[in-house]
Amino acid sequence: MFHHGNPDLPIRMTKFADFTMVRDDLLPFGFGTKWRKVSGIVRDANKKGIKRILLWGAVHGNYLASFTSILRFSGFFVETIAYTKNPNLKTYNERLVRNHSHRFQCYANRSLALKAFQEKSQSFDGLSLPEFGINPSQIVGLFQFWQDLEKRIFLDLGDRKMTNSSQTINAILQMEIGSGVSFLSANDHFHQSSIQIQAVMVGESKTTWLNKTKELQKHLGLKQLPIREENLIEITSNDAPLPEAIDVLNRNTEKKKTIRFGKQNPMLETWIQEFYKKNQVLLEPIYSAKSVHQILTMGKRSKKENLEPPLYYLHQGGQIQHLDLVLSRQIPS
Repeated sequence: MFHHGNPDLPIRMTKFADFTMVRDDLLPFGFGTKWRKVSGIVRDANKKGIKRILLWGAVHGNYLASFTSILRFSGFFVETIAYTKNPNLKTYNERLVRNHSHRFQCYANRSLALKAFQEKSQSFDGLSLPEFGINPSQIVGLFQFWQDLEKRIFLDLGDRKMTNSSQTINAILQMEIGSGVSFLSANDHFHQSSIQIQAVMVGESKTTWLNKTKELQKHLGLKQLPIREENLIEITSNDAPLPEAIDVLNRNTEKKKTIRFGKQNPMLETWIQEFYKKNQVLLEPIYSAKSVHQILTMGKRSKKENLEPPLYYLHQGGQIQHLDLVLSRQIPS
């Protein structure tokens, strides 16, 4: 896919009543925005004549599934060191990792995998990527995306009065924090723009994340711009989909608690199914479903107000592993 130039990564949007969704989930295999990150790594590696790439991370995660696949498609020799708490668990992502790794090792916990990666990195003849692939070359592909997306958003806004100043907000672009690479690169690109960047915190508090932003910005080669705390949105347990009566009761009696990362929520999964039936957009339960539900909840609370500035939400993909939520299991006859 990369052999004859850069991949075709179109920007597509779907409009809803309360917001517009930027559809990176429609990129091949549901790898989403990771396509844009890997494109920068591929270009840089090819320029330097690198042929082999070493990865490590959780075997069931979207990171290894997408990076191993795209890098192998791109002609690299891929070696992967992974970890899992459940060696018997079989998932879509785990199969992608195994099938697209030329060499593969899997350990029973993260610390063992990290130790093996560190030892292998010392003698590896190629590029060794840390967990989540955090590397300055990711920024190249992302910056091109932000430039193109900025043009699309302004085009979409049409006749609205535009300014080039961050003092006037024409639109909001919202995404989850995740590894932090997408958000920090967007914050770098848009910091003087009239498009405000907001980040949704899932499984991590503002305080702990803000404490490590400078180090991450430095590692990515970004300017050490301050992150405005009001642009970080913490999703709480009270924002999870619940029946109306229980929802009201919880708002009045429970303290807000940050949702634990990856925690199973049957009510959220039911809501994902309902959202898919209505809109034909598959959300995943770790990030996008929580973000979109929060957007819609806030939109309902603001019904009497004009929803300005308009909100754009970036669906970064990763939904394919959760197809079982919306597709019926076929029973062999």
